[in-house]
Amino acid sequence: MLNVQTFVVGMVSTNCYIVCDAETRAAAVIDPGDRAEVILSLIREKALTVDYIFLTHGHFDHVLALDEVRRATGAKSVVHGLEGVEADILIRGGETFPLGGHTVEALHTPGHTPGSVCYRVKDILFTGDTLFEDDCGRCDLPGGDYGVMLESLRRLAALDGDYTVYPGHDVSTTLSRERAHNVNMREALL
Repeated sequence: MLNVQTFVVGMVSTNCYIVCDAETRAAAVIDPGDRAEVILSLIREKALTVDYIFLTHGHFDHVLALDEVRRATGAKSVVHGLEGVEADILIRGGETFPLGGHTVEALHTPGHTPGSVCYRVKDILFTGDTLFEDDCGRCDLPGGDYGVMLESLRRLAALDGDYTVYPGHDVSTTLSRERAHNVNMREALL
């Protein structure tokens, strides 16, 4: 069983997640955007072993606590090579990583940034600033491209089955809900 803990951190209310395998206590941190002390406190309290810190993209509000969490846990940081963020592991998309008895898969989903990534584990999608409830990430910042975003949303919509979606900001949702109601995803599917 997977447990997901959500922290809302930083000046723009970024979602940071700790996902762990309940049996093995193996864990990963996703987008440590700020408040390293809060993130590390839960890791210590739950006696978690953090092997990876997964970054959905390199914007400041998703990485401010990266160095502190990495130093304290010894975890390897993972980011797409197009993001220009220093990391232990640079990916291109399609890579997999162990998480206890589960596997985390990186899905390259550019549009918000050239190296934006979603992470899929079991029936969960961590979508960063690619997919939100009823919306998608901004495409008007440097490196953003709405046409490319639509291609990424189309690929997410084509995933088999349903997923709980944990975005980079705001509330969680489901992929089936977004297929039906998200204007951007519906445009992508036209």
